[in-house]
Amino acid sequence: MNIDDYERQYFPVYEAFAATVQFILKVALAADPQLPQPQSIQSRAKSVESLRKRLDDEGKLDSHTLEQDRRDLAGARIIFYTNNDVDRFLASVLIRDNFEIEEDSLKVHHPTPENDGVRYRGIHYTIRLRDDRLQLPEYARFAELRCEIQIQTILNHAWSETSHDIIYKNRLGDGFGKKAIEGITRRFERIMDKYLIPAGYEIQKAQQDYERVLRGKQLFDSDLVTLLKNAKNNNERYDILSGLKDYAIPHYDDLPAAYASLKGPLLDTVRAARADEVVPIETTFGAMRGMRAEDVTKLAIDIISVLRYQDAVGTLILLFEMYASEPSERIKEEITSVARHLGEYNINIYNQVGPSLQLALIDHIDAMTTAEIDRARSVALAIWSEALKPEITSQTWKADSMILRSGTVPASDQLREVRTKAIHALFAAFDRSTDDDQRRLVLSALEEATRAHGPAERSDALLATSLQDTIRIVEFLTQRATGMSYELRQHLEQARVRDYHWAKHLGEEGSHTQRKLAEELATAILRFRDCINGDERFVRYKVLVGFESVYPVQWDDLNFDFNTSEEYRKTECSRYLDEINAETEEEWFALITRCAETKSNDLATFPTFTDFLVQLAQRKPDVAQRFLNKAGRDLRGFLAAFLNGLFASSQQDIYEKTLAEELDSGDNLPAVARHLRYGNARNPSAARSLLDRSIAIQDSWSVMECLLLAMRHWGTDRVAAPDIYMRDALSYLTERKDARWVYQAWFSAGRESSFYDKVPSGLATQMLENMAYLPKINHQVEQILTQLAKHHLEAVWDYFGERLQHQDRDGDDAKSFEAVPFQLFGLEKALAKDPALALARGLAWFQRDAGLFEFRGGRLLSAAFPRDANDFFVALANLVKTGGETEVKFALAILRNYHGEAFTHSVLKEIVFLFPKNRALHSAVRACIESFGIAHGEHGVADAWRARRNLLDDWLKDSRQAVVAFAEREIATLTRMITDEERRAESDKRLRDMKYDDQPDSDDDNN
Repeated sequence: MNIDDYERQYFPVYEAFAATVQFILKVALAADPQLPQPQSIQSRAKSVESLRKRLDDEGKLDSHTLEQDRRDLAGARIIFYTNNDVDRFLASVLIRDNFEIEEDSLKVHHPTPENDGVRYRGIHYTIRLRDDRLQLPEYARFAELRCEIQIQTILNHAWSETSHDIIYKNRLGDGFGKKAIEGITRRFERIMDKYLIPAGYEIQKAQQDYERVLRGKQLFDSDLVTLLKNAKNNNERYDILSGLKDYAIPHYDDLPAAYASLKGPLLDTVRAARADEVVPIETTFGAMRGMRAEDVTKLAIDIISVLRYQDAVGTLILLFEMYASEPSERIKEEITSVARHLGEYNINIYNQVGPSLQLALIDHIDAMTTAEIDRARSVALAIWSEALKPEITSQTWKADSMILRSGTVPASDQLREVRTKAIHALFAAFDRSTDDDQRRLVLSALEEATRAHGPAERSDALLATSLQDTIRIVEFLTQRATGMSYELRQHLEQARVRDYHWAKHLGEEGSHTQRKLAEELATAILRFRDCINGDERFVRYKVLVGFESVYPVQWDDLNFDFNTSEEYRKTECSRYLDEINAETEEEWFALITRCAETKSNDLATFPTFTDFLVQLAQRKPDVAQRFLNKAGRDLRGFLAAFLNGLFASSQQDIYEKTLAEELDSGDNLPAVARHLRYGNARNPSAARSLLDRSIAIQDSWSVMECLLLAMRHWGTDRVAAPDIYMRDALSYLTERKDARWVYQAWFSAGRESSFYDKVPSGLATQMLENMAYLPKINHQVEQILTQLAKHHLEAVWDYFGERLQHQDRDGDDAKSFEAVPFQLFGLEKALAKDPALALARGLAWFQRDAGLFEFRGGRLLSAAFPRDANDFFVALANLVKTGGETEVKFALAILRNYHGEAFTHSVLKEIVFLFPKNRALHSAVRACIESFGIAHGEHGVADAWRARRNLLDDWLKDSRQAVVAFAEREIATLTRMITDEERRAESDKRLRDMKYDDQPDSDDDNN
């Protein structure tokens, strides 16, 4: 069809076709009450004059294929009132249900760098009538005809119609009015940018706000209390609370009254949630896990946090009641967090009521019984602690930033009253504490009152208050010092020595009042020091145990360094050893036992004590023997230190007897193993006896220690026949599916190269068979695998294959088992040495389980060859060339784990070339190209796709037509995706800006 045919014959047909499309759209929209109704639906056939101008501009005036060249000969336009209406319509399937959409015809018109910022906005589809309609006589004449459906808002419609009529339809031609038309064009652009776009988003925001108000009103009218009471399960409770938080609370006219009516129902809802089982949520795609009691409780806590200042004391009461009956420790932490936010000094709240909020909270707690307080002790501690903090803060949220304000709370008589009451309450809580864990939490809260020398500037009045409070606290601690554990004394002395040096500094440079108070504080601290150090047993304890210890010289020099400290401890330990004799032996046994009872998970706690025991056993083996004979469980935990010292002593008979007794009893075989592993004893027969005894009594931990012993001393005379020794240990552990030895061996893997360099292949395989039972491969496991892969790479790949098969088995550990890691931290260098081996193993895994290979084996291969692994991608491309569809799908499953980087494209091009008409494979190739990692910023996704599109320029230079054609289609697709994403990003930003413009003080206080 040419332009003359169109004018003489086909124009009426296209006009009727456009009217038919308009009619179908009107009927379909009217039949769906869930969809927004448009302002109007228009239709037209493209006028002959307009078509002639367009063809002339494009140099196609002589075209005889107009029906193929032009998609818009018939057109329909759906004009909606708002952006929201457009979005809701686009989210529907109305067009797809009523028409046949031409492939790749969707066009999103939006200003982007790619189209030089053209202001026209709209969504265009190209459609045909569906076959079922074309079977009807009245529609048969429209077969093969195409119609362009345009979707716009009324504002965009007005702009596009007006600008099109003025700028495009009535061109003035060359030589006249050029500058005027350019000025008119700029004015139209300014109209769009300055007035119509902001107006469109303002209307959209107003409509969204109104819809939220309506949803809130529905809840308000439905009686939320009754809804919560009648909820059948936690799914319903969660939905109701979500609606309350998102739609009702922001629109209550009287929030305090609303909160008063909600506190009881919120607590009842939380209690009811705990009693209900999880009910699955049925969806189109199957059942999902339903809401748990924790989910409901957390949402209720969020609501309480939002409303906390509407009734501060009422909130505190609610938090106490919720905490006291809450079974989940995680939820208890969240309740405590709300209490901290309730009690903190917030600038906006403080400007309204000063510290009276904190005073009211503390007075309420003072009125409670001790039993009530202690049932929710953490909540009370949070309130007291926040009341003593010197900082005052607030947060203000903007559309794209958060403003943090901070300072120090102004000093006042009321603040001093708050602090005094909080300190007295904490003193009482300390006296009620039943263990050191509770006491440490109280002391941590009290320390807030002593932070007068912090990073923020303090007023003189606040500094004086802090000094007075610190003096009071130090005096209280001095009174209680003799009843404290050594661990607490040690911790407190370290804190006080810092305060002492600060007080001395302030006493020299502060004001008169500050100097006087600083001198009082220094004196009080020295009394505390003298009190705790008057106990000689404590003085010895802090030399032997811990890393927080304070020694005499530190009171004169705070910069007393670590090395000097260690030298002091060694000197004192040597003196202590000299003091141990028949008269003092029992006294020293009691102290050593007390030191061993110290609980710690820090490796810095016991080195000095361990060295002391080694020296004791070496210098006084008979005393050490008697200590061991009557030692309790804690002291026997240091058996290795005793054995190391006894071995180095002059009385080998005591050492041999002790070692034999320990092997015979089997009570502490791991310690014997550590002695043989780290000590200087060379006793292969004892090592063999140790393993045999450990296996006999089924002491798995000792067997692991024996395994580590053999690895450490491989190739020496410490262990006889080490390969047999290790095989026996591994056989025992593998039978019990126990591979915990890895978590001990990883740290020294790099230093034990003599073992890994010489380990026989059979033993390496046995180690890997045992490690197959590890639930996950973390950085510790990687260290072992990396060493083994240096000489046994094939075995390591087979190891991963075994793990993949293990994951497919049913069992108790199936849910916690993770066959391959998400990321490698060093192992990839070893695995990448042989790409052919990696691909051979990977292909075998793929053929065994193609469905999940992408997420397991494919992920491992991508982690092993992370980027710029040229040999790997060359090998993969060759595999694609020489293989069939199976090899191609295998390659795609690997490549989907990358992020569309250029180094993957060589393989993707080969796939497109070899299978030019395979739509499924092309779809997978597109997924690989379009993939990206983390996007940053408002337009991060669009920029990522833009980068992917730019990479396709290289495809256009390819000599293979199939590759070029694919690239052209994908470039068009990515351009459409970029435009659509830019449209979404602009909408999100505009609406977010308006949200915060409407709330200029979007602070966290919710007042």
